[in-house]
Amino acid sequence: MNVSPKPFAHRGAHQFAPENTIGAFQGAVDNGIMGIECDIHLTKDGVPVVVHDGNLTRLTCGHPTKFTNARIRELTADELRAVELPYANHCTPLELPGDAGHEFLALRPGTQLGQGPYDYIDALARDPRMASIPTFTEFLDWLAGAPAGIEAEIELCDTGTAKPVYAAIAASSVMEKCIVFSGNPLILMEMGMNTAPEGLRLGANIRRLADDSKAMLEDLPPLWEVGLNPGRFTKADVEWLNAKGIQVLANLCDTFDWWEEMQGLGLYGFKTNYAPAYRKWAEGRV
Repeated sequence: MNVSPKPFAHRGAHQFAPENTIGAFQGAVDNGIMGIECDIHLTKDGVPVVVHDGNLTRLTCGHPTKFTNARIRELTADELRAVELPYANHCTPLELPGDAGHEFLALRPGTQLGQGPYDYIDALARDPRMASIPTFTEFLDWLAGAPAGIEAEIELCDTGTAKPVYAAIAASSVMEKCIVFSGNPLILMEMGMNTAPEGLRLGANIRRLADDSKAMLEDLPPLWEVGLNPGRFTKADVEWLNAKGIQVLANLCDTFDWWEEMQGLGLYGFKTNYAPAYRKWAEGRV
């Protein structure tokens, strides 16, 4: 009997709040999504924060603050905390649009998703809410209050993040909910050079399983999961990794055809920009 893979809401469920914010993570949980993915960078003063991009341009697009185009590494945690992230034009559709399989488009402001003209002033009048970028400690505090069974896949996007992330998780009560991973070879090296808390699950986004990536696995710390790209692996690849005690979380590809194909591959889970739409599709499929 095939077990359906677990959806991980990529950067939270950004149908309900801007990506990588507490509102997006809570929106996923409130809609029955038991897995979330988030991203980590470091501030100027060395504080890990939950944000994907190395700068604020995309997230603050249309909202005129003095930090609109600032880099995360150039701001202190206090400065970053003051930055407002608009809901207006920054929440993606509940239904799966035709271009949802393209990650780049799925996470752009509303105009590129066919939601009408990108007029920030009008959009702000309709929805004036603002979110903020959480610190990683704030995220862990939120995770501690999330229901049992919730898992968080935490991507290290910036060099220097492994040590403070490990320390924050070790000081928390949610280690069993966390999976720390990266797709950056330098960061994967740092993950191995720093001692992870005992029991913390680690992962690597290797994207494809070939001779070179199989060899790379031998040089990494013991992994609980790897990420593979849709269309770049087979069920036999999943079984090969499972035999080594490694689970597979598929990377992004939000199409109905891929969602159907995934069901028979033996995946532990997959990342999706449209977790609510996937849940609706999966419930209708039963």
